[in-house]
Amino acid sequence: MEKQAFDARYDDFAGVLTEGVVVAKKMGKPARQPTRKPGIERYNRIMLATEALILEAGSLEGITLEAVAKQANVPRVSLYYFFESVESLLDALYQRGVQKMVAELPQAPQSADWRDMMLLYIDGVRDFYLCNRVEMILALLPVSLVSVNQVSQDFGKALFQLLHSQGLVPKTRKVMLACEMSSELADLVWRKSLIEKGTLTPAYTREAKRVVIAYLEAVLAT
Repeated sequence: MEKQAFDARYDDFAGVLTEGVVVAKKMGKPARQPTRKPGIERYNRIMLATEALILEAGSLEGITLEAVAKQANVPRVSLYYFFESVESLLDALYQRGVQKMVAELPQAPQSADWRDMMLLYIDGVRDFYLCNRVEMILALLPVSLVSVNQVSQDFGKALFQLLHSQGLVPKTRKVMLACEMSSELADLVWRKSLIEKGTLTPAYTREAKRVVIAYLEAVLAT
């Protein structure tokens, strides 16, 4: 019975975060979604071509609609049908990556304290990044921070709700904001690792954990 209650709370966490992704999409003009098979196939070719260019470049620099159209072997006008700009295209790819990450995050142990929960979250995100390099680049080396910030806020709120529902943290605005900040702190450390080392190293991941735990401990102690 307790496990069922916990699973329900975890599902709520994933649901809130997924809703947050939808909110982030609404901040700018969203990509037009195809409905017919030819459009879906062309849309997927565009997305795959963009991923290939990102992997080749190792960053988002130099990614243009013209380059994507050439890589996908489609007329450039096809891209404008779906995306008003290259930023819109990259944002759509990023939002899809966030949804994929949410689906793959592990469930937290039933008897965890907040430290266990945060460490599991950090390990889960790290593992996802290491297995999905395109999504890692989109998240850690973004062209625009607007959607990244919105998703971090929603992830932090969902994490706060999960921690509070288990009685691990008090229900205060200060702690909620701290959870939002914590969701970005690890990415800040990993961004430095990706830029300097080309990947997420164990040493930088240890630092990410140390920073997040130390920050939340300081907030909860005041």
